[in-house]
Amino acid sequence: MTDVSLVRLRSIKQEFLDLFRTTFGYDMSPELWEWKYVRNPFVVDDPEIVVALDRGKVVGARPFLVAEMWANDRKLKVAQPCDTMVHPEYRRQGLFSRMNELAIQFLGSKGYALFYNFPSPMARPGYLRQGWRLISSVENLFHVTNPRNVISCRLGSKFLGIGLGFMYSLFLGTRKRDVSQSKMGFQVRVSDHFNDELEEVDSLRGSSAIELVRSKPYLRWRFDQHPEHQYEYIMAKDRDELLGYAVISTQRQPDNLVYDMIMDYVVKEKSIDCFRELMSRSLQEFQDSKSDLISSWHLSHDELRAELIERYGFKSSLGFPYRRLLEQRYFVVREVDRQAIGAFDIYDERNWRVSRAYLDVT
Repeated sequence: MTDVSLVRLRSIKQEFLDLFRTTFGYDMSPELWEWKYVRNPFVVDDPEIVVALDRGKVVGARPFLVAEMWANDRKLKVAQPCDTMVHPEYRRQGLFSRMNELAIQFLGSKGYALFYNFPSPMARPGYLRQGWRLISSVENLFHVTNPRNVISCRLGSKFLGIGLGFMYSLFLGTRKRDVSQSKMGFQVRVSDHFNDELEEVDSLRGSSAIELVRSKPYLRWRFDQHPEHQYEYIMAKDRDELLGYAVISTQRQPDNLVYDMIMDYVVKEKSIDCFRELMSRSLQEFQDSKSDLISSWHLSHDELRAELIERYGFKSSLGFPYRRLLEQRYFVVREVDRQAIGAFDIYDERNWRVSRAYLDVT
């Protein structure tokens, strides 16, 4: 019988990478593996991982990406499952469920309060059967800047891309983006690394929502040290006070489409003027990227969502016909330690502030 147990992650590095290739059909680089699972500031030097073993051979793995989140004034240890793998010859044997149960037990014993993830429509039922609860669909607010490429890729036809792309531009295309900056006196700067001006970024968060702990070690690891993607920080200040920050990136997707992404943003007291400064500068930075699409996730930032749609002409992935053009994701959560969470309702969508920075893959 295949065993499910805990092993030291470093001891199975090559087996992990080999199983990843077998499961997903492409390689994870050793550098990305090291960054993701070992260099994370919340990881111990030699972390343990849940695996399935057949006579000592790794045939399944259930790794997690770990972080901290604020819930009111509490800091919660949280984990996101990622790169879950079962060798094709060992599927339909219940290994996924067994690995998941052990992972929950193990991380619960280490003080983790909740799990979260963003499954696809195909994966969502499995999460719900395992005790996760659906919080909401993830709304992607976007500009299609090259409709021919996006439609060709999504429908698998260059001919349809040319014809429908022309029709999209004619009837559904977004009006010219407003990238003018206001005259509110903000100083806006761009940096390719975390600097001293960002030391207070975590203090910008709202006190009544669940948000990432944006500490210096975490942001430097998440963005500065990523082995495959480049990011830029945008800072909005009034005199010497930091009032808003955003992180942007241009990335080629697995389907070869190029996305300009607003990865993360926080503004003090949801200041609309500060948000406009950040978004206008972000769009200015994107102007020469020749991307196919500009994207920003929305979850419970209602006032800021309205700005993206009404001022900047973004569209919602949840509306027709965009569900066919963009990948659909859901936001699911599972409580592990109610005592650590306290009275905070983690299953209420209104209590979350989610951005692309929460994902493990970009």
